[in-house]
Amino acid sequence: MSNAKLLISGSEHHADMLYISGLFVPDAFIVIGLEHDSQTTWHGLLSPLEVDRAKVQSKLDEVHLDTIWHDKAKSNGWQRSLSTAAAAFLQNHDVKTITVPADFPYLYAQELTALGFHVSPSPASLFPERVIKSEDEIVQLTHAEKLTAQSMLQAEQFIMACGINNDGLVTFPAEHECAGEVVTSETIRAVIETFLIGQGAVPSHTIVACGKQSADPHDMGSGVISANQPIIIDIFPRLVTSGYWGDMTRTYVKGKASSELKHMYQTVLEGQDMGLNMVQAGVDTANIHNSITAHFDAQGFKTGMVNGKQGGFFHGTGHGVGLDIHEAPRVSSNGAILEPRMVITIEPGLYYEHIGGVRLEDLVVVRDHGCDNLTNFHRALELA
Repeated sequence: MSNAKLLISGSEHHADMLYISGLFVPDAFIVIGLEHDSQTTWHGLLSPLEVDRAKVQSKLDEVHLDTIWHDKAKSNGWQRSLSTAAAAFLQNHDVKTITVPADFPYLYAQELTALGFHVSPSPASLFPERVIKSEDEIVQLTHAEKLTAQSMLQAEQFIMACGINNDGLVTFPAEHECAGEVVTSETIRAVIETFLIGQGAVPSHTIVACGKQSADPHDMGSGVISANQPIIIDIFPRLVTSGYWGDMTRTYVKGKASSELKHMYQTVLEGQDMGLNMVQAGVDTANIHNSITAHFDAQGFKTGMVNGKQGGFFHGTGHGVGLDIHEAPRVSSNGAILEPRMVITIEPGLYYEHIGGVRLEDLVVVRDHGCDNLTNFHRALELA
């Protein structure tokens, strides 16, 4: 009797399934890894709609028509479902012990348990090796980040071309066909996302947050863009062809920044430089995060409650990026040891409701003696 790994999911939005199958499938299908002599053979059970494409395009070792296993489950007197088709296949291979992803559907786990299988969840990803990127994966991430930076440039140039009216709102210049229209977060987001879609990348909840909205790190932003106020732009698109993500953030002001905001921006910039300079194989990410936090404290930017609202630096310094936009390792006080070919963000930020927010984010590849910066994009606060 042997063990197996089991996934039942679509691969459009499940990174483990996409990683092992190499195939975009919107509907749930079955992938089973049969373990024998320390080797795992990966089998895909797919519907008539997908099976022929999978035989040509997938990375799986074997591809099977799932109808055969649905019929086998029916002959056993089992109710038709993906879990019973998987059970029929597992039974045929004398498997009773299954490891599943941490987010495996509870209903399927119940059905398999009722059929006599022992189901145990993986603590996180079924493929911890995903944390170390191959050079081919780094090529994909490099391309995704290049498009991300190009879309940031589109936003930057658009803001620079705008004017300021008497109320301090950013408006189109006179020569623009939409002269006099007020510019909003939605306007700038459309500039960014239209570019990305045209380049084969799917944007996802692009953040363009101005003023008080920028003090909430995940506020997408809405409404009028004001002059002389911080504008956080955080762009994280996914490549259509491969599913890999880009991620970068810049903070701008159209007009003049206050002295307080300039000090905060300079502090974040210095903190990001500290983090980027510390990245290399063997470093504990807790040291990176704690060093940046100490720098912020020394500059007078404390973290804590301010007038009933969280202020300061209250998120991690970064995270892994790959087939998920947020994946291991985390660059935070919890710590993780960096290894070559991990791909992480370094994105310190400071947030105070009465000032707004500042965040700067670059995507880097960990190397033995430093890192490769995939973002490679300038940082400037004030846009004339």
